[in-house]
Amino acid sequence: MKKTMAWVMAAAMCITTTACGSTASSTASSAAASTAAGTSESSSVEGAFNLGLICPLSGSSAISGQIMQNATKMAVDEINAAGGINGSIPINLVSVDDEGVPATSVTAMQKLVEQDKVNAVIGAQASSCTLANMEITKAAKIPQITPASSNVAVTQSGNNYIYQLTATDELHMRNVMGYMVDEYGAKNFAILYESSDFGTGGFKIASTVCDDFGLEMVDSEVYNSGDTDFSVPLGKIKQADPDFVIFWGYHTEVAMIRRQMQQYGIDLPCIGQGYNSPELTTLGGDAVNGVMISTAFDAANPDEKVQEFDKKYNDLFGGGYDQNAPQSYDAVYIIKDAVERCIADGKDYTDGETLNSYIASTQWQGATGLTTFDENGRMDKDLLVIAIEDGKHVIVKNY
Repeated sequence: MKKTMAWVMAAAMCITTTACGSTASSTASSAAASTAAGTSESSSVEGAFNLGLICPLSGSSAISGQIMQNATKMAVDEINAAGGINGSIPINLVSVDDEGVPATSVTAMQKLVEQDKVNAVIGAQASSCTLANMEITKAAKIPQITPASSNVAVTQSGNNYIYQLTATDELHMRNVMGYMVDEYGAKNFAILYESSDFGTGGFKIASTVCDDFGLEMVDSEVYNSGDTDFSVPLGKIKQADPDFVIFWGYHTEVAMIRRQMQQYGIDLPCIGQGYNSPELTTLGGDAVNGVMISTAFDAANPDEKVQEFDKKYNDLFGGGYDQNAPQSYDAVYIIKDAVERCIADGKDYTDGETLNSYIASTQWQGATGLTTFDENGRMDKDLLVIAIEDGKHVIVKNY
């Protein structure tokens, strides 16, 4: 975003667990240190609200997980410094590492639920991990908010305990296609996507909704996470000669794809989502200039709450975050607000079913705007389109 993240500082701070403020808040927050994959040093703390965070703190998606943890801890520390939830209940943050691997995510979630006795959970990052672990919170009647998993299947499952605090892939895809038709007069497109739940979900949505925009899919190509040679799919896309290319994947591969497009002289407009990371420009250099991204949040937005969040995060961690940071930050405050409304109504917030009903009725004005959830637990918000120009984010469309 505005600055390049000092990643060493960020990594250090994301595992630092001493909160500012009262002794009670320090005690609750200091129990939140993450250690090895799938483990943490903390368990439940009597008298505290035990909040679980599940995200990748190691592996290929560790940067995204660290960003989520930074923002979550930032909100927890703010609340604890002010006395806690309702001015008296400290938040005990318990972080676990799922490595971005579904099987590990299930094990990590079992620990949060069975050993750490959490009252609510934030996470996971990857849609495949959330789809795998959310059955555990459902069975235990523990509300779970994912600030990052955008696969529509997350809230199409009939699970009443899962909430998406991020725009769904369908909403992003409609944003992408509408923008390209309106601004570029596009008639057709190609899609290059990752062979994950996230990527294949995006492909299926593109196939379904393109007719709504009068668009024809002239080519579709798939790759695996970790691939480094994209010459074959790029050759097929070049031959298909689409009006634009949709990317549905993560920053590491998208940066390499753009570098190889530059190398092979493939000059096509590129837009999509999943790769809105500060590492995109670090890895891609000038090859990612011109790339467009659909997102619900960007620090280029002059909105007061956006700029307030941006300043706080930059001051603490040196900058360099994606939309999952403010969405994780807002998730903490949404839970706090739900607990306080429970208390105001004389209800027991430690009862998962009761707390869940209050989260379902959320109306929270936060860093990412007004958050409400539909009957399926899905957030619905206006989206931006940003473009990378000279390594910086510029808003090109604000819907």
